[in-house]
Amino acid sequence: MGKLEGKTVIITGAGTGIGKGIARSFTDEGATVVAASRNKANLESVAKELRVRGANVVVEPTDVTDEEQVTGLFKRTVAKFGSLDILVNNSGVLDGGPLDELALETWKKVIDVNLTGVFLCTREAMKIMKSQERGRIINIGSAAGLRPRVNSAAYATSKSGLVGLTTVTALEGRAFGISASCIHPGNVAI
Repeated sequence: MGKLEGKTVIITGAGTGIGKGIARSFTDEGATVVAASRNKANLESVAKELRVRGANVVVEPTDVTDEEQVTGLFKRTVAKFGSLDILVNNSGVLDGGPLDELALETWKKVIDVNLTGVFLCTREAMKIMKSQERGRIINIGSAAGLRPRVNSAAYATSKSGLVGLTTVTALEGRAFGISASCIHPGNVAI
């Protein structure tokens, strides 16, 4: 029996890279994973791979920048499994360039996915977890949010903002048995 047996976890950005690795780790510990991402084909591939290992994985194509899609993701999860134990906000996009050449469209895209998407998912998770009086929210930040690099204004800003959002989440969730943390990976092999 794994440490997460009987737990329901939503992982955004679960179709590739870090999110796929997180999904594998959580299912290895017995969790039921609701895998969310915009790319359904990637999600189906991950789910197939994990199901061969005996995992319980549900695919939920979701654009985290779309409020209606996010709300639906959380409603369907609770309707199907009765609760939400863990949310992993992993969806992210890296784009940028020199600050004086950075297009507003690029800035908005990065902020929307990396910060607004986390806000939307966290807001829905908090509603559920407060009523349960328990839950865990894990945000995947970046070393770039703590130590920005050149040509990364939008990305570094989004990940720095994630630190503040995580702190507020932890403070507001504490009285309800909800914890929040932010993990800051550096470069990873995907």
